[in-house]
Amino acid sequence: MRRSTSILRKHRAGDKVYLPSDSRDNQYILAEFPLTDELVKSVAGSIDTNLKKPYQRFYQKLASSIFETTEKHGIERANLVANNKLVRVRYGSEQQVLHTEQQSFFFYCPSHNATFKGYFDGAVKARKIKLLFLATGENLRLNSAAFHEKVFGAVKEIASNLGLAADSVKVRDHQHITFDIFAQEKGLKSTITHSFREMADRYAKQGFNIGQDHTSLTYTVVSIPMMRRLLKGTNIDYDSEQPYQALYQKIEDAFKSAVEKNALKHAALLGISASPIVRYNNEDSVNLNGEIVGIGFDPTKEETFVTSMWEGDTLVDTIRFIFFANERDESNNNYGKFANQSIQAVKDFADEVNWKKDHDDIIVRIHQHIMRKV
Repeated sequence: MRRSTSILRKHRAGDKVYLPSDSRDNQYILAEFPLTDELVKSVAGSIDTNLKKPYQRFYQKLASSIFETTEKHGIERANLVANNKLVRVRYGSEQQVLHTEQQSFFFYCPSHNATFKGYFDGAVKARKIKLLFLATGENLRLNSAAFHEKVFGAVKEIASNLGLAADSVKVRDHQHITFDIFAQEKGLKSTITHSFREMADRYAKQGFNIGQDHTSLTYTVVSIPMMRRLLKGTNIDYDSEQPYQALYQKIEDAFKSAVEKNALKHAALLGISASPIVRYNNEDSVNLNGEIVGIGFDPTKEETFVTSMWEGDTLVDTIRFIFFANERDESNNNYGKFANQSIQAVKDFADEVNWKKDHDDIIVRIHQHIMRKV
């Protein structure tokens, strides 16, 4: 018995992930539902399309109703977004929202964010209404289940108040932790420990059972700046139509070698300027749409899916690696082993390209995500 217990403890220890103590946690929840003519009429009555901003009154009344409900549920930070743009959330010490043609970036710091605002153009009827709820506080991971339940309760009431059809509202709970993989080489010796327990299981352990009717994803996004030293030792022919082809091929070869060495079966390399978005999909896919590259992934499939996308005529600012976990990567209800495999793959890649670890950052963001319907 003593020997068996020892083996079990050793196995579980291998699932632990040691991250730099300055790693940053974020949690945000997105609820979205279609903007139908029936909803517009129920909230604001008939619309005079001859007006310069015919939907302005509708958006204002909708936002007022939604914010009143969220406040009633004790939620102090929420945003309504109706601008046909993809919502992205990132850490930022200074609270701000930046918009591109296809994306809205919300930068916030969990320790002091305070926002209650609508983002819309009264002249345009958006395809969807999106509600963004930002978690705040010092212990996001510890309090994540309670925050999820609070938001889910508010969204259920909002859906009921608006007369929305059952299952028409999607609620996506996103959590990620961000860190420099070489913080230790830069002098930061202290660490924190994670096991990356599967979110629904973690919520159940905290007393909130969300049931089985949900989908979940776990994946790692790695951001590697295009440092000039990456170009050194590579023949760059600027007279060629594809001057950076050899550079990207070198990076791709090192990437695939690290992926294979660490037994990662699902991975993507992006050497393009577009921002990746990962979604649950029945078919593995990579689709470029302007400034966004959509990556579909089915965690129930075991077939190997390793792909690369780059253009030899363009030098990007950042190379991105994405590693996806499937169901077989879960052990003891956690993804610690997968997280460690991802981290080691990045370190192996860095060794291959002679990365200056004590000087240059490689930022890793480990995502966990669940989706439910209301």
